[in-house]
Amino acid sequence: MTMLLGVASFSIAQQPGRGFSNPEESAKRTAERLEKELKLTAAQKDSVYAYSLAQSKAMQQAFQGNKDGDREQLGKKMRELRTQTDEKILSVLDSDQKKAYNKLIEGRANRMRAAGNRRGGGNR
Repeated sequence: MTMLLGVASFSIAQQPGRGFSNPEESAKRTAERLEKELKLTAAQKDSVYAYSLAQSKAMQQAFQGNKDGDREQLGKKMRELRTQTDEKILSVLDSDQKKAYNKLIEGRANRMRAAGNRRGGGNR
């Protein structure tokens, strides 16, 4: 259920005319946020941007390709993409940055669980 909330948010974000960002803007925001939070070098920021952009495009493509409305399958794909991107980002970080990024990942998971619980779903 938690992932469905993320998918729903993503789907809204991809609707044109709703004031949400495209994959490039989303990747830029992610890279800038992580640059500040993790004190990334320019090369690390470029890598984070590239990984985030690839993820955003793949998520958009997966969502648009989900014509049969299989939310479970779509959620699984979104989790896989996020995990792959996290692994790629971790590969360019130093040990202190990895610790901080793992805390960010944990916080994201906690927020998604909390959001799912507020809506009557999630891991119980």
